[in-house]
Amino acid sequence: MLGPLRATALLLAIAACGAGAGNDAESAESRLSRARVALGGGFVGGPASGLRARLDSGLIVQPPEPDSALRGVAAVAYLERLARATDVSHSELLPGRISEEGGFLLEHGTWILESGRRYHSRYTIRWRDSPTGWRVVLWRWTRFR
Repeated sequence: MLGPLRATALLLAIAACGAGAGNDAESAESRLSRARVALGGGFVGGPASGLRARLDSGLIVQPPEPDSALRGVAAVAYLERLARATDVSHSELLPGRISEEGGFLLEHGTWILESGRRYHSRYTIRWRDSPTGWRVVLWRWTRFR
């Protein structure tokens, strides 16, 4: 749960990024939270359901070594293959810091996966608000431990 100061900073950052005509910052925060839950949840159960809807067509993915960075269709396909091959019971993205970066929101946090035991990784996601909801334009993460 966000403390009052962090929640206020998040709301201000979202509002500053133009969360959509007619939407207040609270609804933008709610939409971003739902997008984050859907993105993380796309790795549970194998079919990668809902993952593609959260990914921008110009997506850049920067996984840890030995994999290489990918862009666009190849990046989306990589994440979908990864989600289908991942056998986890829980996947959650926990934001630690969100800041405005031009017309985007830049989120740094911890990605938690559970499969018999708990694994964690640091991640960076750059979000872009669109008429169809928040979309990921950059996703970078470290090796899970």
